[in-house]
Amino acid sequence: MRAADVFPISAVAALAVLVDLASWRPLRAEPPPLAFVITGESNSGGLGLNADATAEELAPRKSVLILDLEAADRRFVPLQLGRNNLRRHTRLDDYFDTCHGLENQLAHAVAEGRVPGHPQVYLVKTGQGGSRVGEWRPDAATGYWKEFVGRTDAVRKLLEREPQWVVWMSLGINDAIARTPDDTWQAEMADHVRRIQRQLPDARIVLTEFQSMGYPELNKRIRQLAAEIPGVASVDTTGIPLRDANHWGYAGLKMVADRLIAASFAAR
Repeated sequence: MRAADVFPISAVAALAVLVDLASWRPLRAEPPPLAFVITGESNSGGLGLNADATAEELAPRKSVLILDLEAADRRFVPLQLGRNNLRRHTRLDDYFDTCHGLENQLAHAVAEGRVPGHPQVYLVKTGQGGSRVGEWRPDAATGYWKEFVGRTDAVRKLLEREPQWVVWMSLGINDAIARTPDDTWQAEMADHVRRIQRQLPDARIVLTEFQSMGYPELNKRIRQLAAEIPGVASVDTTGIPLRDANHWGYAGLKMVADRLIAASFAAR
C-alpha cells in the first residue's frame, strides 16, 4: 500500500518535512526594536554646527527614525539634521535649524553595522537646556518629567511592543555651576536614574562624564552612580574637543557618541 493511499498528499509532504531533521534549524525570535533616548541638559540637544556636517550627514537618514516632536500625531521620520533633530528643547530655540547632537554619529554607527543586529533604530530626544537634576522631579514646576514620560510613551505606542531601550544622559554641569551640594546632586541623580528605569524597563543607561570640561568631583560622583546602580554605565570624556567651555562641538560630539555606543553594547 502506498503512503498516499493512507495519508492525504498534504500530510505526506508535512511528514517529509518533519523527518528531514538534518536540515532542521530552530526558529529565532525576532529581537525587539531598539529605541534610543537622548536626555539631560544642553549637551543632550547638542551644539554641533550643521555647517560643519557633510552632505551625507545633512540628507535624510533612514538608519535612525526619530520621533517628530512637532507632528500632531507624533510619528517617526528619517533623521535629518536641521529639520527634525533638535526641537522642543528648552533654551536651545536659537539653534534648532543650525545645530545637532549625538544623533549624527549614532546614524553613522547604525549604518556602519556597529549597533549589533539592528540596521535601523528609533530615537527620541527629551533633553532640556540649562536643566538641573531637581527640575526633573515629577513634582517640579518645569514639567520636564511629564514630558519625558509623554515622549517615551509615544515611542512605545508607535512601536506596538516594548523595545529594548538605550538611554544616553548628559546631566550635571548646570548643577555644578549652581553649586548644588554634591551629596544632594548624587542622591537626586540616583532617584532620577531609577525613575527612568521604572519608566523604561531593562533600559541600558549610559551617563557622560565631563573630563573635557573639568568638574572632577562631578565626574567622581557619576562614576559612583554607575558602579552602584545595576544597568548603568558611564563614559570618560578625556581629550574630547569642545566648542566652548561647557559644550562639545561637531568633532567632539562624534567622539562622545562613539564612546557611548561602545559602552551601550559592552558585555553586561
